[in-house]
Amino acid sequence: MVDAVLDVFGNTFPGVMLGNVELSCKRQLSWFDFNEESNEESICIVGGAPSLDDSFPQLKARYKNGAQVWSMNGTYDWLVERGIVPDGHVMLDARPENVRFLQHPRKETQFYIASQCDPCIFDALEGFKVDLVHVNTEGVYEYLESERERPVHLVGGFTTVGMLAMVLAKLKGYRRIYLFGMDSSYSDDKHHVYEQESNDGENVITATIHETKYRAAPWMCQQVRDFQNLARKFAQEDVVIEVCGPGLLHAMAKAMTFPSTERIQ
Repeated sequence: MVDAVLDVFGNTFPGVMLGNVELSCKRQLSWFDFNEESNEESICIVGGAPSLDDSFPQLKARYKNGAQVWSMNGTYDWLVERGIVPDGHVMLDARPENVRFLQHPRKETQFYIASQCDPCIFDALEGFKVDLVHVNTEGVYEYLESERERPVHLVGGFTTVGMLAMVLAKLKGYRRIYLFGMDSSYSDDKHHVYEQESNDGENVITATIHETKYRAAPWMCQQVRDFQNLARKFAQEDVVIEVCGPGLLHAMAKAMTFPSTERIQ
């Protein structure tokens, strides 16, 4: 059996991202800091995968029962339209067109925005609660190593905004994390629960777990691999993760109970 060869590339040149970091650091923004104590609340991290439509009733029930809700990218407006104003919103992608995800921000939300994001993202959030998050991409360590006045936490070990949100939630002290809309695979021909043209026409490969085949983009498969690494580390610190909904990521979470079979092929 041979592992899938993942053809995963960044969508923004490192020099552009580092330039964005330099610009965002000049803004009068709070810098992300972690909590020392455990947070007894549970948190729901919401991606935009097709299963979100079916799992939404469970998400809303948890929301009504007091769980925190963090959205990512296009799920923000999708949730607001359905009666949930996210407590947090996370963005990682450096492409300027992602400003489309911030058309209707709300004052109640804390925005966790990677410093590598395009300046137009920060312009759209002028006057809102924003924490600047530093990701350990090329050149960022060297740029920030002399910083002494503000907290510098370089986060890494992942390739997608979903994994970033998990890391931030853990650093904020959450010990029970529910993942919604994070299938890491297609459902029929759908890659998201809403229209997202930037993913139309992307390369799709076949991944297999326990003889079940899933259609997925390479970045989705890489997200599953990132999840494996992070989930093991989280478990060592008694952080519980539950993947809500079907798909490749859910299958991997189940397979991790059986170490001899936890491979994507």
